[in-house]
Amino acid sequence: MIDVHCHILPEVDDGAESMQQAINMAKIAQEEGISKMIATPHYHPEFKYEKGEELKRIRERFKKELKENNIDIEIYLGNEIYFTYDLMDKISELDFYCLNDSKYILIEFPPNNFPSNLCNIVYELKQQGYTPVLAHVERYMQIHEDPEIIYDCIKTGAIIQINSSSLIGKQGKQFQKICDLLISRNMVHLVATDAHSDTRRRPLLREAYEYVEDKCSKSMAENLFKNNAQCILDNKDIIVEEPLEKPIEKVSLFSRIFRR
Repeated sequence: MIDVHCHILPEVDDGAESMQQAINMAKIAQEEGISKMIATPHYHPEFKYEKGEELKRIRERFKKELKENNIDIEIYLGNEIYFTYDLMDKISELDFYCLNDSKYILIEFPPNNFPSNLCNIVYELKQQGYTPVLAHVERYMQIHEDPEIIYDCIKTGAIIQINSSSLIGKQGKQFQKICDLLISRNMVHLVATDAHSDTRRRPLLREAYEYVEDKCSKSMAENLFKNNAQCILDNKDIIVEEPLEKPIEKVSLFSRIFRR
């Protein structure tokens, strides 16, 4: 499996706090069947996280440690970019990393200031040559209230990612319910760990893979956990299935009478 969203690089953001913790996370990932990971440190304008060339140096040091510990996992580089309203004006000047130097850009949104014009943001990013991957969309209450936001974003060109812990109910039934709904409507393209440590938020994918395989199909599990992620690593287009429209609710004569 391939993890496209994790915070495994040591001492760069709020993820792995040390090299040893990063190694521990990699050991867990390998046991889970994860063979490739895109490290996606936060890129946040208000926090002094490591960025730029320093991230490349830390990744190379981490890869060396993995080899010395006989951990066979490929580590690629990206950023999880925190959306701000002046992002579009500055994006060409920022030193963030797309996912493995591809056209795919991982982006998260402020939960307390979720943009009302999300489709416009997706459109603008597409116009600038990026394919936006919307991170952990199940965490936004606006999506729970109106899943059609995701439908419209996909039609505009976005790729949708959810977290494995949400999918299997580790974050609560409400999060699992919206994940199930989005998957049932072909509105999820990637499942990732968003791992931050070796204890509380670990790099776990196996149970989520088995959940999708059992609930949907093996082919869907392969797409969500492997094939689509490989397209990102190869900088190829993900084959996006047509998202299903919300079914029209049929109101019975009996219910219409009692609504009067």
